[in-house]
Amino acid sequence: MLDERARHELYRAFEELLGSERADSLMTVLPPVGWADVATKDDLRRLEARLELHMDARFDGQDARFDQLDANVEARFAHAEARTDAKFAIVDQRFEHVEARFSQMAARFSQVESQLDRSLRDLTRTLMLGFVGAMFTVTSLYLGAISLAG
Repeated sequence: MLDERARHELYRAFEELLGSERADSLMTVLPPVGWADVATKDDLRRLEARLELHMDARFDGQDARFDQLDANVEARFAHAEARTDAKFAIVDQRFEHVEARFSQMAARFSQVESQLDRSLRDLTRTLMLGFVGAMFTVTSLYLGAISLAG
């Protein structure tokens, strides 16, 4: 294994043989650490597979949480809808009660109107008969006064 001291000695040897520019170029192609620390394509594939498994597990957990949130939201909406429906049913009952009261009042008003109409007819008939009677009386008195004066 190549440690930092060995790398430095190798660089000095290359520098004496090839010059510092070529020694720098040659050292850049050597790995900075031991070959055991360099990842291969197979290492990367295994890492990718592990990451995918890990991410899938996390996403499955998140999906479950979202499903639970959806269920909670739907339950709350259903509860709110049921409460709203119940309140609308109460309002509908109140409107039906008011409509029934209006119907009763309309029937009562119709009765009162009918009685008023009959009373006005009877009063008109009485007044007319009274006027006719008064006219006969005045006419009789006038004719009687003419026949006495004459």
